[in-house]
This record gives sequence, structure tokens and C-alpha cells, in this order.
Amino acid sequence: MIINFLEKGMEVISHPAHGLLSAKIANQLKNRPYQNHWMETLTAIIEHDDEQLTNETKNNISDFGMAMDFVTHKVPLEKMLIHAKSVFQKVLKKSSWSAMLLTYHLEFLYSDKLEEIGDFKVFLTELRRYRKNAIALHGVNVTGTEELYKIMLFSDRLSLILCQDETPTLGRKLEINKSIHDERYFIHKAKDNTFTVKPWPFRENHFSLSVDTRVLKELKFKNEKHFNQKLDEASIEIKTFQFSKLD
Repeated sequence: MIINFLEKGMEVISHPAHGLLSAKIANQLKNRPYQNHWMETLTAIIEHDDEQLTNETKNNISDFGMAMDFVTHKVPLEKMLIHAKSVFQKVLKKSSWSAMLLTYHLEFLYSDKLEEIGDFKVFLTELRRYRKNAIALHGVNVTGTEELYKIMLFSDRLSLILCQDETPTLGRKLEINKSIHDERYFIHKAKDNTFTVKPWPFRENHFSLSVDTRVLKELKFKNEKHFNQKLDEASIEIKTFQFSKLD
């Protein structure tokens, strides 16, 4: 989960909600390679962060009773592997194309874990083998699918920036990443609080995006059960982002 501390309390955004926002961003792009597989591409982006470990198998609360977001919450490698396998199997059941795209992301996330746990090496080897077969099945090429994955990289990173309120103020720019067409993309916020990206990669000059959030007034919790109860009771709020192309 993603946590932001506000004046009115603690804002919580789930990883599946972040994944959906990522797909909304991708769907606004003017660059849509493999248009006939665009829905499957969006499926991979939407679900790339699904299948998170349940609250029964991981702790959301620190020893001090504070909720931990994904940046500060260090999940054991064995549980990371469980999550990676689960999300891959879920996507594979829907689409071989979506699963092919997801293999790039799982390799990107976990390739540095190969020396730490042998099972990761086996899993990533299986992913690469699957990707090779899926590329042949769909009659596409490696260069094209790698370019397609850059859309996920861009959309995922921009979604995280928005969800984590990372965009600086006073017109300062923040680099999103180097991704689509090997260009570097930057985001900044205008005086009217609209967002703009340079270079502008989107089809429309003006559009809005949104993500579901929950705001908890409490900042400290007795235990996991207390936190989960308050999270379930919190009302859903809509966080909106206005984007505009600046001349």
C-alpha cells in the first residue's frame, strides 16, 4: 500500500488502485504499438501489482504501531517470490500476451535477487523461456515487445509519482524516467495545480485522471486487526489529477 500523511489524516492507496491508474495513463498515450493487442497490454499494466500478500501473511504495522507503506516495508525474499508467481499465474490465465509483457516487469523487479535466493533464478529462467515462446506464438519480435514494455515502465513510474505526491512545487521538474522512444520525461506542476509532462506523450492536450483513496484519522494502531478494521471503515475518496499541455 501507498501512504501519504495529510493534515486531515493518513491517505492510503492500494497497489491494485495504483495499477489501474497506471493503465489509465497508458491509455492516454498517443504511442500504441500492437494496437490489436492493446486491451491485453492494458490488462498487464492494470494487474502488474495485484496479488499482494494478504494481511494474514505480512505485517502492515511497525513495532511502534505505525502503518508502513511499500517503501519502508521490507518483505522477505521468499514472500516476494510467492507474490511474483501469483501475479504471473493470474495474468497468464487471462492472456498469453499480457503474461508475456508481465515477464519483463517481473524480471526488472527481481533480477537483482538471483544471488540471494536460488528459487528466484529458477523462476526468472522460466519467465524468459515463456517469453521466448510467447513472442513466437504471437509472431512478433523482441525489439517490438521491449518497446511495448517501456510503456509500462513510463506509466507505472508516473502513477507512483502521482500516488505518492512526489511532484515538486514552484514549477520545479521531476524526472519520470527514460523510457518510451528512449526519451527522458519530466513532470511538473503549474501554478493552477495542473500537471504537465515534457516531452508531451499524450493524445489529448487536456485530460483528467483519478484514483481511489481512503483517509484514516488515526495515525497509530494497536495491532494489525485494529488497522485493518479502520481501513475497512474509512470512506472512499477520489483523488483527481488534471493534465494540460503547456506551449
